[in-house]
Amino acid sequence: MVKNQKRTAAKYNYSSSHCRRRPPTDIAALHRAALKGDWNAARDIFIRNENLIRTAITEGGEIALHVAAVEGREFFVSKLLEIIKNDDVETQNVKGCTALCFAAAAGHTRIAQIMLQKHSNLANIKGENGVWPLYMAALQGYGEMADFLYIYSDIGSWTPLEKIDLLTSSIDSELYDLAMKVLGEDKTLAVAEDSNGETALQLLAKKPLAFSQNNGQGFWVKNVLSNMKKSKNAKCDVYTLVDRLWDAGESYKEDIESCKEDNEAAIDSSKLFFIAAESGNDDFLIELLKNDHNLLYKVNKSTHSVFHVAVLHRYVKVFNLMYELGGTKDLIATYIDNEGNNILHLAGKLAPQNQLDSIPNVAMQMQREVLWYKVVEKLVRPSFKNKKNSEGKTPHELFISEHRELMKKGEKFMKQTAKSCMLVAALVATAVFTMAFTVPGNNRMLTVFPASEVVVMFSLLGSMLMFLSILTSRYSDEDFLKKLPLCLAAGLSALFVSTVAAAVAFFAWLRFFEHGWAAMTLLLLFFVSAPVMFMVVEYPLLVIILRCTYHCMGLFRSYNPF
Repeated sequence: MVKNQKRTAAKYNYSSSHCRRRPPTDIAALHRAALKGDWNAARDIFIRNENLIRTAITEGGEIALHVAAVEGREFFVSKLLEIIKNDDVETQNVKGCTALCFAAAAGHTRIAQIMLQKHSNLANIKGENGVWPLYMAALQGYGEMADFLYIYSDIGSWTPLEKIDLLTSSIDSELYDLAMKVLGEDKTLAVAEDSNGETALQLLAKKPLAFSQNNGQGFWVKNVLSNMKKSKNAKCDVYTLVDRLWDAGESYKEDIESCKEDNEAAIDSSKLFFIAAESGNDDFLIELLKNDHNLLYKVNKSTHSVFHVAVLHRYVKVFNLMYELGGTKDLIATYIDNEGNNILHLAGKLAPQNQLDSIPNVAMQMQREVLWYKVVEKLVRPSFKNKKNSEGKTPHELFISEHRELMKKGEKFMKQTAKSCMLVAALVATAVFTMAFTVPGNNRMLTVFPASEVVVMFSLLGSMLMFLSILTSRYSDEDFLKKLPLCLAAGLSALFVSTVAAAVAFFAWLRFFEHGWAAMTLLLLFFVSAPVMFMVVEYPLLVIILRCTYHCMGLFRSYNPF
């Protein structure tokens, strides 16, 4: 029992005599008060025992200041700082975190301000894993907190790795203003690698969503061919940051030009170029091309140009830059990679799964794959269409072998959909024919029923022909481009028209018998519910087919056709 008391006393850093005098519930009560920000309750506890101000109240070694800081209890923290000693403000938990680290990680800027007014050096005390409060705020993406802590942080005393980690964390959290401040501290950070082995520009190259500029004008014409110099009027911070990083890297490159062993530390624009291309970051590509238009002729380790990479990864916007080139694109299209593939072979390869998953169903996926192949086919020389790669396959043979499974799934999808629709069409036709033989004569609704019946029959006939065409198709790769999707769209549209016309016919037929509106409504719901429910289910499919098919028409084009 005595041993246990000594162990508990050592854990919370107070003497055993204090432990005997203090009620055992004080720690729990103080913890609860700090969590809720109940200063009155905490003050009563401190009156009984002032030592609890600096005593750990959690298993992690946090004092009341830690708990209130992470919970954002501003008033509690401000009152506590009035009575706590300066040295106690620096108290660290078992992982080495001060209360300011907790506030920084939680984004409570006002609490950080209160603490630093009391103890301005808190920002320069490392926390868990030896990281600074400023780094914690940047990592969590709290821009206001990071900007405030930056003023109090002695960045100059940080190690080079700590600085570059702060820079890349700022970029990753899209705190570009902070990133530019950090870069201003040390220009060599533009070419330095962080803990993950990445430079700041390489990280930006992988973030296509950070670049959202799209003004509808020709990227190549406006941003590259007409102006090879860097723009000084960037529209958003990320573009300005790219310019600053590039300028700093080029400046550093000039400084080390005389030292051969350090030349590798300069910006490798070719590597950046292909990182951006593989990430589909077309806006970043433009920023690089503004600085070095010779990048167009660069190839990666597989002897792929930027446009070969765009085809392989199915990045439409990057590929569309090719349309704004003249004879250059014809030259680039002749590149052959290490496996003997030309750019059409790459179009024949199956798209990455993430690109396929962005398209609603397997038939539309196959449609998009065929479209890519046809578009690239128009850009290559006729002789390239029959060129064989190192495996002895022509581009079309490679396309068929790579897409065989997708074609089977697309065929199965089309046939199942057509069969289901034909069944519904047959049910509607049977019901309408049955009604036609039970219509009594001399009725004022006599003209409505035949008219709607004619519409039903013609639309059903059209839909049946479309679905029959789908079932008897040879299912070649080209059929998936327009024929099959348009037949399915036409069949679904005709079936939808026939269903509406059948509802009108049912209504007219019921009026012949004059059972009353209640009975008519019930019968109408009974006869119409099945086909209507079917169309409700199939309508989204119709929308998807039309959207994908007609969207494809304008997918590959110049941003600014001459």
